[in-house]
Amino acid sequence: MGLLMRLGRNSIWVVGIALALTYEFFYIFSLEGITSLLLLLLGILLGPIILRLGYDYRWIKFSSTLSFLSIFSFIYNFFIFLINIPSIPKAFGFFLLPLLSTSATGYLYEKLSNLREARRVRAKAVPLSRRLRSVLYQLDPVMWLFILLSAFILVTFLVTPILLVLIGAFQPPAGLPWYANFQRIFSSRDYVRLELLPGEQAITAVPYGESVLYIIKGVNYGILLNSLLNSLVVTISATVLGIIVAFIIARYSFPGKELLRLLSMIPLFVTPFVNSYVVKILFSEYGPVSMITSKLFGWSIRIDGLAGVALAQIISFYPIVFMNAYSAFLNIDPSTEEQGENLGAKGFYLFRTVTFPLALPGIVAGAIIVYIFSIEDVGAPLIFQEWNLMSAQIFKGFITQTGIVSPESAALGFVMLFIAVMGFLAIRNYVGMRSYAMISRGGRLVSRQRPLGKLGLLAVYLLVFPFVLVTVFPQIGVFLLAFNIMPPRGFSLSFSSLSLDYFEKLFLDPGIFNYIRNTLIYATLSVVTAVLLAIMVGYSVSRVKVKWLSNLLDTLATIPLAIPGLVIALGYYFFFTRFFAKTPLDPASIGAFQAWVVLVIAYSIRKLPYVVRSVFAGFQQVHEGLEEAALNLGATRSKVIFGVVLPFIISYVFSGAVLGFIYMATEVSTSITIGNFNPSQAPMTYYMMNVYKGGSPIGVQIAAAMGVLLILIQLVAILIVVRVFKQRYAFIGI
Repeated sequence: MGLLMRLGRNSIWVVGIALALTYEFFYIFSLEGITSLLLLLLGILLGPIILRLGYDYRWIKFSSTLSFLSIFSFIYNFFIFLINIPSIPKAFGFFLLPLLSTSATGYLYEKLSNLREARRVRAKAVPLSRRLRSVLYQLDPVMWLFILLSAFILVTFLVTPILLVLIGAFQPPAGLPWYANFQRIFSSRDYVRLELLPGEQAITAVPYGESVLYIIKGVNYGILLNSLLNSLVVTISATVLGIIVAFIIARYSFPGKELLRLLSMIPLFVTPFVNSYVVKILFSEYGPVSMITSKLFGWSIRIDGLAGVALAQIISFYPIVFMNAYSAFLNIDPSTEEQGENLGAKGFYLFRTVTFPLALPGIVAGAIIVYIFSIEDVGAPLIFQEWNLMSAQIFKGFITQTGIVSPESAALGFVMLFIAVMGFLAIRNYVGMRSYAMISRGGRLVSRQRPLGKLGLLAVYLLVFPFVLVTVFPQIGVFLLAFNIMPPRGFSLSFSSLSLDYFEKLFLDPGIFNYIRNTLIYATLSVVTAVLLAIMVGYSVSRVKVKWLSNLLDTLATIPLAIPGLVIALGYYFFFTRFFAKTPLDPASIGAFQAWVVLVIAYSIRKLPYVVRSVFAGFQQVHEGLEEAALNLGATRSKVIFGVVLPFIISYVFSGAVLGFIYMATEVSTSITIGNFNPSQAPMTYYMMNVYKGGSPIGVQIAAAMGVLLILIQLVAILIVVRVFKQRYAFIGI
């Protein structure tokens, strides 16, 4: 009993230090081999032992810091031990291992206890036979059709292609073992490089005229580690910046606040490839940033390579976190913060202990999207000519002259999928580990916002506003390029050269207009398909009271958000080459391949979550009593759905369709990969990719004009959603 009392909150750190020191001792004396494995097993077993000895799992569960460290340690240790990075990195992994093992054991034990309790309650409440009869009563022919048809479509065009990627990944080169592709990915110096090449530096200074040019490119640690580090840096940076801007706008009042809020949302307008191209100009030796540094400090700057990719992604993706965090801060009951202040919490302590934990679900939803978008993004790597990233390598596998995608690309795609889904589930479960309930919400006469002091105003106008303006410039640059105000090379502004010639070419040049027509046709067909599927899924999930069945359908319909587009493109390549070989749907049929069919299916499945969430929300707003009344009066199920329920939710259906159209028209990953097999049937983003991939100024301004067209389509769609259908426009929450 004395031991139980002595086991306190810091016990896991003491045990972690002991494990790390033990490992370092054996590593120094070159005895790491079997000892490392034994210490790993010991660290895993320590979790149940620590909990058995009296450690309280709630210390982790209700601590933002410890619960976040648990998720971080899971991702960190997985790759450290899989790639087998020795010395200090592995010692740090051993230091975190007791925390990971303890939190995982406590989490699983709590889930199992809840599951047993739920089963016990259900068993007492309703007999199994009665539940089965109730289920069969609900599932009339129309419901069976909705469930089976939607499940068949999702399994056929989502689950099966992903499984084929896995099968393709385990097809090794001749004479090598079945795991050869994965062995190369986790051990080859092309993918994992723990040392720098001679003379390799993150920042290089070179003479530039009479001054100095600092070239910031980052350090190449191999394709796999580069992707992991880049997504980590982008997610953390975008999350921190998004939280700061959102908190300032949500909690303080100052002149220009509404302007700052609107400017912060402008980077959400998607202009594939063009915005990264403008970022590259902005931070080049002839860009405006170098002009300022040259005048002030006498040196210029160029951000390129991996650093350029990270910068472009941070600028593009931070508004995703901003919008989610801003909405979360506004939805916090002000009385909870007032209670914290009454108890002595102020400033950052109040934010850390009250405001931030309550806003965490919204913030994490944005962070997950940024994490996945960063891993799968292929636009920034192509613009900065950085091929040492997984997304760029997978894309490279699609543009071979033979039209055959190698098993190594499939293995790399599966690794990308695993990283994305693992991060998605880990961070999502992090939110699920803790409670975020508020006793009340709203009901306040006095606004929580307060005026900024002098130091706050200086910080906003000298730091926040300039940062937001920098993030807006890529979208402004798209217009400057399209109207010929800014040249495709160098940086200068000449309003006298303003021209509409490039917009005329969009519609008068048949070869260019073909891409626009393809985009609009594919997006329209995909929206219709997605809406029909969303109605079937949304109605089934909201009305069927079989929890496992509704959860399964809901997961199948929303999981595409966590699957990188390049992985779906790989899956569709293997799917159609296997089941439709030597037909017009076979991507290997050079010249005869009907890319439009595959693209419509890919858009419908990949962007389905944006449509189904809106439709599902509509079904939830309609009380089931209306349907029961109609059924009792003799109406069929189909008449109830399309004659009674659908008219009530038509605004939700159209809102989901409009948002789906936006994301389908601006889709990149599957467009540039599947479209590559038949360029005549490719959409706009394929044309834009070809222009910017080569690094030539030819066609840059035409592609920028396409970017302006895409911005206008998105703007009109958002206005329709907000003004006509009275819905809120935001990135989907998870």
